[in-house]
Amino acid sequence: MNHLIPSFNAGELSPRLESRPDLEKYGAGCRLLQNFLIMPYGGVDRRPGTEFMGETKYADRTARLLGFNFSVSTNFILEFGHLYCRFWTNGELVMVPESEEEDAPLVPLEVAMPYTEADVFEFQFLQVNDVLFIVHPAHPVMTLSRHADDDWRLEEAAWDWPATLDPNITDTTITPSGTTGEITLTASEAIFKPTHVGSYWTLMQMREATNIKVQMTANATSDPLTVVGKWDFATYGTWEGTVEIQRSTDDGDTWQTIRKYEGKKNRNIATNGDEEEECLIRLVYAYVSHTASSGVTEPYCYLEAYEAQREGFVRITGYTSETEVTAEVIEALESATATKLWAEGAWSAERGYPRTVCLHEQRMIFGGTRQRPQTVWASAIGDFYTFKLGSKDDDAFAFTLASVETNAIAWMVSQQALCIGTAGDEYILTSSGDGAITATNFQVSRQSHFGGKYMPALVANDVALFVQRQGRKIREFVYEFQKDGYVAADLTLLADHITEGGVLQTAYQQQPDGILWCVTGAGILAGMTYERAQNVIGWHRHVTNGVFESVASIYSEEGADEVWVIVKRGEQRFVERFFPDYRQALEDADKSRWWYLDCARRFEFEEPVDEVTGLDWLEGRTVEVLADGAAEAAKVVTGGKIELERPASVVLVGLPYVSQLTPMPLDPGPLPDGTAQSRKFRVHRLVLRVYKSLGGEVEVGPDAWDPIPSRSSADPLDASPPVFTGDREIYLTRGIEPKGTVSVRQMQPLPLTLLGIIPKYEVSGT
Repeated sequence: MNHLIPSFNAGELSPRLESRPDLEKYGAGCRLLQNFLIMPYGGVDRRPGTEFMGETKYADRTARLLGFNFSVSTNFILEFGHLYCRFWTNGELVMVPESEEEDAPLVPLEVAMPYTEADVFEFQFLQVNDVLFIVHPAHPVMTLSRHADDDWRLEEAAWDWPATLDPNITDTTITPSGTTGEITLTASEAIFKPTHVGSYWTLMQMREATNIKVQMTANATSDPLTVVGKWDFATYGTWEGTVEIQRSTDDGDTWQTIRKYEGKKNRNIATNGDEEEECLIRLVYAYVSHTASSGVTEPYCYLEAYEAQREGFVRITGYTSETEVTAEVIEALESATATKLWAEGAWSAERGYPRTVCLHEQRMIFGGTRQRPQTVWASAIGDFYTFKLGSKDDDAFAFTLASVETNAIAWMVSQQALCIGTAGDEYILTSSGDGAITATNFQVSRQSHFGGKYMPALVANDVALFVQRQGRKIREFVYEFQKDGYVAADLTLLADHITEGGVLQTAYQQQPDGILWCVTGAGILAGMTYERAQNVIGWHRHVTNGVFESVASIYSEEGADEVWVIVKRGEQRFVERFFPDYRQALEDADKSRWWYLDCARRFEFEEPVDEVTGLDWLEGRTVEVLADGAAEAAKVVTGGKIELERPASVVLVGLPYVSQLTPMPLDPGPLPDGTAQSRKFRVHRLVLRVYKSLGGEVEVGPDAWDPIPSRSSADPLDASPPVFTGDREIYLTRGIEPKGTVSVRQMQPLPLTLLGIIPKYEVSGT
């Protein structure tokens, strides 16, 4: 009986599915798919090896990698560790002079960070051009800005207007000692705590003046009036001259005419305006003549601000007592008088800081704090640092999710709607009518009830993917036409074992194939090839001589996205990169660019050499070698070097890994007398359909492997054989088994692309 296995793109399936040949994915599934990459059209490639880039700063502490793409050609890998951040670009650490002295040695560029080893896998982030916004529930919002490739700066976000809690409704007053600079705030009741240091507070006070008036009987310039929001202007009487309305945005240093009116005893003016930002306004009148007589009002002009109150804000800099603190005035106050109209900042050490962040419809969105775990704050449109609430379409707004359970916001993603995940539910934020979301036109609706783990969700193939609360399931949050709403399907349903230990970090590689990468608590790097439009969702596991601890992805001009990892190998932690050009090297059959070893480096020499030095990072380890395209026997690095079996010019040295594929147990379908399940199988021949491959082995018996033929009689004997495309037939010496299974593996530093397997077998028994 011949049985064609034409595809493996269902990936590694759960061992709980071995009795489910009725499943659509069973025939394209595997019992084991290790160190192979699924191609969406069915076959599998041996995964490339990793390139040794360097070591993390601390060998005894974990670190986290993040990708930073400014453009396709300008990108960085950021290494976050205990209280530091380092930067990798073009395959190297960014280096800077150790001091300003001439000929100072170069050292890695570092930026001091507030995040400890325990924090680095908890913070979430959002990149906006050259700025990375970083949020963590125990730290203020920070911005990491790239000013040049070797100039990165970390700053606490400085708000143009802070997010605040609800306005005070008690009789408690706050009295500022001044209106600008360093002041003291004195409260009538005990409201301050030491953890308020660093927090923002807004104070609203009645304006001392809300209007200005100029008699139009002579040249005149009014005193300036502080205005924000709407104002009205009008003239009265009979006058001849020119009146100008002038604005200053720099405290009166310069003035700009925003309205100008000329009268010749024949008109009066009534107009209005609206100031988005606080400014000064004055009236300037150039007199010509006027008419005044008994019973006739002398002419004048008048400007009145709508807002009778002025709001400013301060940042607390020091704690004195429960009723007194020192503060820095950020936005000037109206007066040094007591006011009951105040509000405490929403984000502080006392109340907690935002847990999540994203960008949606030109608004910066922050979600969830310790005190307000289900509140979302949206900035003004196009002004990511302004959170002053208002009713205009572009004003900032805030809302709190209405739910039975108070589950903290865990992630947010911008799609056609703003997708919000909490520890218990999934929601979407949309406009309540046509058009964009505004302060008065939005609605929130719950879509599903699974709950997410507190870690960033990401977008793959225009679909939001998030990790469920327990860390074991990946779910896609996507709109479904039949429901007219969003659903959250489980993408690990058929491979529930693959995330053993829980998902710790994810990254998405878009090119050459879409792959979601997951670092698990078991030290495995799990990959999910994800082409939703083609119904390809297949998991594959990746292991190495060590433990995977972090993963990140960035663009590459070579076509394939770069996937970087941190691997703990013994007592060392290495930063490594999967060789990005592996597929093109395979297509070109260019053995000098093959890379099927881990933690490896390639050495190129002008003349053949018989030893390779400079292997200190591999000291004492057993390595394998690809020398001028030929695999050599394993060697141990001693004194940072190895001896070659024969001189070579291009040498790849690194750690070996095993790629193995075992399809699901064979099932020919129903037989005339019933199912083939539980019967005896004897697989006696195997046809492997391979593509540009070399080497490999087939399991011919229990713990017995035979090589896949690599050389034909036409191949020269004094050189490594060429790659082969086509069918290889192998005869097996296996006996009768309770299940029909076959396995293929590759242990040499050579490529193996498997397109299909045709086992030839017999079924016996009843």
